[in-house]
Amino acid sequence: MQIRKGTINDLPEVRAISERANEACCVVDDTDETPISLDHCLTNTAIEAFVTGIDSDNQSVYVATRDDVLLGYVVAIHDTPEIRWIVVDPSVQGNGTGKALMITALDALADLGVRSNVRLTVPVTNERAKAFYRKFGFMVTGPINDRHVPMLEMQRAA
Repeated sequence: MQIRKGTINDLPEVRAISERANEACCVVDDTDETPISLDHCLTNTAIEAFVTGIDSDNQSVYVATRDDVLLGYVVAIHDTPEIRWIVVDPSVQGNGTGKALMITALDALADLGVRSNVRLTVPVTNERAKAFYRKFGFMVTGPINDRHVPMLEMQRAA
């Protein structure tokens, strides 16, 4: 597996991975919207974050690849600091891709002097992701109520 900076050329694969990941983990029952419209909304938000991150001095965007196939991506924001998106194709989850991306993002933040108080959000129902983030020292700090999908904020302690 290789980790490299993301580019605009990665966008088609980033979109496809985002669609598959959102479909696999973000089903919500208590909403007037269909799961398809929520998937579409979340995918578009992820794509916007990826594109914005590529062109920003305040963000780092990395992708994981194997044999030129995109496996996942991460977007880290420097000044807030936050892991905005970390997405791994569901077909390769559990093989170390997410771990490699998280380490890369946290290292990029550490290189800027940020080693704690890193935040991220996760769907309330995504127990697998919450367990994954706990392995990196993230703890639930509370709910976020302004989203279509019920979310929790997690923060990495000092």
